[in-house]
Amino acid sequence: MMEAVARRKAHWLFGSGSEKNFIGKRRPQEDMVTSAVFGSIGLLSPKDRCKAIEILLGRDAFNTTGLSKNCDIGTELWPRLTSLEGRRHVEPDVLLRSADKTTIVEVKWHAPLSKRQLEQQVEAVGAENVSAVVLLGEAGVGENISGTPCFRRTWRDVSGDLQNWQDQKSSALSLWGKTMQAFLQETDMGRIFNGLPIPRKAKKVSYSFRKPGHRPWLEPWPNKVETVQYTFKRGV
Repeated sequence: MMEAVARRKAHWLFGSGSEKNFIGKRRPQEDMVTSAVFGSIGLLSPKDRCKAIEILLGRDAFNTTGLSKNCDIGTELWPRLTSLEGRRHVEPDVLLRSADKTTIVEVKWHAPLSKRQLEQQVEAVGAENVSAVVLLGEAGVGENISGTPCFRRTWRDVSGDLQNWQDQKSSALSLWGKTMQAFLQETDMGRIFNGLPIPRKAKKVSYSFRKPGHRPWLEPWPNKVETVQYTFKRGV
């Protein structure tokens, strides 16, 4: 978020009376999310940054980008590209660069794509220089943009991969992953249910949901196992 404010994307939120301006089109969620997610990635080591980007983009998209795990991946937020005729500038949310490969990432948060938004970004960067386009959000997108492979990745996809990703090490990457997962779980764009965890000490667990007067949800009846109790606290 700090970078979004520093780049004058959301600086007006911190002025006197700003609470009255958070309406209409002036809702900088996308810029703040872009800054928080990709700005934090820029602080990781090259190796950790590569893994974090793979989780964000998804394995299929990451493999298509051609971004190398052996080279540092540079992250550039909101570059102003002036090479497109008829436009003062075009501003992709994120450019990921490694060696001679460039990937465009467009971040959406409860917002649609504008007309030819991705096409103009590819043209501004140069179609010959773009290996892939990734749309992070719910907006629809085709499989190909100006001859460049395009991928749609929802925030729930990201949240699910973070929840399934296991990193036993106590590292900056592990902390980033846990923070990202906790953030997405508190939003309607990234909240998911990925099943109840199996207790470590139990060898076999079955779940049974009962309602008086109705058949059990799970059939056949679960095997008899040692009772396991879950307690859900309010506000957690």
